[in-house]
Amino acid sequence: MEKGIEKVVMIGAGNVGTRLALALKNCGLEIIQVYSRSLDSAGMLARKLDCDPATDLKDLKAHADLYIVAISDDAIPEVAERFPYPEKLLVHTSGSTSMDVLEDAGARHGVFYPLQTFSKEVEVDFSQIPVCIEAAHEEDMAILKQLASRLTSRVYLVSSEERLLLHVAAVFACNFTNHMYAIAEDILTRYNLDFEMLRPLIRETARKAMHESPAGVQTGPAVRKNEKVMKKHLEILSALGGYQKIYNFISESIIDKSKPEKS
Repeated sequence: MEKGIEKVVMIGAGNVGTRLALALKNCGLEIIQVYSRSLDSAGMLARKLDCDPATDLKDLKAHADLYIVAISDDAIPEVAERFPYPEKLLVHTSGSTSMDVLEDAGARHGVFYPLQTFSKEVEVDFSQIPVCIEAAHEEDMAILKQLASRLTSRVYLVSSEERLLLHVAAVFACNFTNHMYAIAEDILTRYNLDFEMLRPLIRETARKAMHESPAGVQTGPAVRKNEKVMKKHLEILSALGGYQKIYNFISESIIDKSKPEKS
């Protein structure tokens, strides 16, 4: 088996790259370089990691054990094409991009996908975060599994097809849910009501989802098929742009999902 990972180059200094690089450093790994097309971004993270910044892929250091691509999905193919070390292990952190996008970079490629939403400024507990890994070769799979296990006990071997399904589910669970919070906040703000009043409800809803099947604890007028209440809601929303359409669509989905399955 190849030796374990000790030296890492982070390609990307955004939300994922920042939090992952800092977490790896906290686990005792050495981040030897940070690449970003923006010198300000590369420099800001490099200073936190006490390493060198880079803004050109040809200037990547050659002595790293692992190169992690944590950039936008659309930019990954360009990095793979221009990656200067085909004998090195290169992985990306994308949830929706196939591992095969890195084939042009060299034989040793894979995926290191932490399933979480990240912000540069917000610390996260990586021990609670699932990390999904994939590699083109068994030896590199073992290396990535060992590395992920230094961060968390929640390590999963997941194929590109399975990871895409996970990413779709995550968009519903995270991005769409947060958008609903934003809509709720907007409705209340328009009528001078405080969003703070909804926070206990949000916490309890999330608590239920953490411990039970979300479908089994669904509440609200749609699952009860309370058409009178829904009609009142729709009347209010008629003056609020597209929110009425969203309310109708989601309500219909809840009603449809609550129907008993036919035997």
